[in-house]
Amino acid sequence: MFFMKAIFVGRFQPFHLGHLEVIKWILKREKEIFIIIGSCQEFSKKENLFSFLERKEMIKRTLSSEGIKNFEIFGLPDLFNDLLWAKNILKITNLKKNEIIVFTRNSWTKRCFQKIGVKVELHPLFFNNLSATQIREKILKNERWENFVPSEVSNYLKEIEGQKRIKSLEILPEEKIVNFIRKKIKEAKAKGGIVGVSGGLDSSLVAFLTKKALGKRTLFLYLPFFKNSPFEKNISLLEKKLKTKIEKIYLGEIYQKILKILPRGDKLVRGNLMPRLRMVILYYFANLKKFLVIGTTNRSEREIGYTTKFGDSAADIFPIANFYKTDLIEMEKRLKLPKEIIGTVPTAELWSGQTDEKEIGLNYQNLDLILKLLSQGFREKEISLLTEIPKEKIKNIIKRRKENLHKFSFPQI
Repeated sequence: MFFMKAIFVGRFQPFHLGHLEVIKWILKREKEIFIIIGSCQEFSKKENLFSFLERKEMIKRTLSSEGIKNFEIFGLPDLFNDLLWAKNILKITNLKKNEIIVFTRNSWTKRCFQKIGVKVELHPLFFNNLSATQIREKILKNERWENFVPSEVSNYLKEIEGQKRIKSLEILPEEKIVNFIRKKIKEAKAKGGIVGVSGGLDSSLVAFLTKKALGKRTLFLYLPFFKNSPFEKNISLLEKKLKTKIEKIYLGEIYQKILKILPRGDKLVRGNLMPRLRMVILYYFANLKKFLVIGTTNRSEREIGYTTKFGDSAADIFPIANFYKTDLIEMEKRLKLPKEIIGTVPTAELWSGQTDEKEIGLNYQNLDLILKLLSQGFREKEISLLTEIPKEKIKNIIKRRKENLHKFSFPQI
């Protein structure tokens, strides 16, 4: 007799009694169940708090305690492509579309699978359609929540300080950054903060949050090397948003004079001189005003070392270095930074036509997807299978991470 393989998809943030009852109901009909943890690349966010490994552990502990053995757990990242997302479930489970049946009440999930010809059925509602969001809300309100999750999940959440983390993530990250800047300025007994702005996404965001944190105790410097920079318009837009003048110091002539007295280097050697010169100027003003230099490096750049040593990697504090580029774009949209700035192609302007994504070999969306999966223990082959990003590109990112560790390490003694 032929048995269909059951598929059950969820984000499980956290796994609750409703999920457990669905799985039990499915297993009364089918012999085996494949549990797919969606948005597996996301973690430490308000809506996606727990990592893939934590969510997997919740499910495994619960099902094991119930004596359920005929299950497998897989992770699936968001791919922003309905067809590819559904097809990837077939790929990771190694099943054909006529061998599976998907149980869901989510209209988007249903639509994705129907597009590729997979059978979809509604499962019953349990516990008045209990949701993980409701459980998180109960935790936030200090209401009783333990009776809505299996005891194994309740114990595990206490073990990993899940309640504390849920409450912490209720505070918007931009608010935490503002508090971080204020705290570090106070601890250093500094009079204010200085930010080098380029007109790009990251420096504009840091400038906005620094202004919010410190008010008039700020200095913003724009230090171009080219007289006709395409970022001039962005600088004007940022000035309006900040309601503050951004000081401009043209460094092109100094840069050319220095090159004349140095041995000739290739474009990378010459290009890296630019952020180092900028940092010299920033620290001059920091000393002059007794300010801290506030860095603009993000987590995506930091993890692969895409930064110039003692250039943009030099600063007193890094407020956004724990946030991936794609997460920062979400933040900028919430803060309503000018659309022109948000839509700007990231570049350090080290030479004509230079862009971050050309040098890295990936767009930031795919780079962040790789980095988030790597940080959760996924391996090169798995990542390629889940994302359809070529193995060679993933290898290159892993290689960059290893080779550039020195950029954020203290000098060896």
